[in-house]
Amino acid sequence: MVAMLPLAFFAQTASFAADLQAEGRIQLSQGDNAEASKKFAEAAKVNPFDPSAINNQAVAVAAQGDYEKALALLERAVRLGPGRADIVVNLQEMRRWVARNAPQIKVSEKSNPVMNVYPDSDIPPEPPPLWKK
Repeated sequence: MVAMLPLAFFAQTASFAADLQAEGRIQLSQGDNAEASKKFAEAAKVNPFDPSAINNQAVAVAAQGDYEKALALLERAVRLGPGRADIVVNLQEMRRWVARNAPQIKVSEKSNPVMNVYPDSDIPPEPPPLWKK
């Protein structure tokens, strides 16, 4: 019975994060980018290694005009989910857009962790080397 508790907790946490993302998508569709950004940030705090939550956060941040932060978030999302073609495409499109429209933003293949983008704290550090491919 003790082994079931962590699984139940994980399922409940994942469900909560999914609800936050759903709320964020609703806010984004209604044009409330700031509130959407907050919801996606909360979802990423619940599950900090979910590339989808970080990708969605990047979309909301870009919609608010902070392209540098959006680019950094997308780079992190791709590192967390390199097999996610939709996130890779978002990153490629953001890099192209930045190169054409905001040349003052440095486009790089690898960046430091994004700091101070979440309402109450920073995102967690990069995973240990053994987690990386």
